[in-house]
Amino acid sequence: MPKVKNNSMAMIATITLVGVIASVIGLFDPATCVQVQSDDWTSCESIARERVIGFWALLIFSVFGFAVSIVWSRKKK
Repeated sequence: MPKVKNNSMAMIATITLVGVIASVIGLFDPATCVQVQSDDWTSCESIARERVIGFWALLIFSVFGFAVSIVWSRKKK
């Protein structure tokens, strides 16, 4: 029976990549946002900016996770 290997970084990077895809699918356009907002509500521009920051953070973490996974797998050989 083949031995199953646990590659935690690849799993985390895959989950992060799914988050990147979900972020792209749920693109937030501040131009289509309702203009009338209460004072205690977050502005549409800040929501869009935070989503872009989150997208890049998830993408960088995903690339880093896959890179670490590849280095570990090549190092073991």
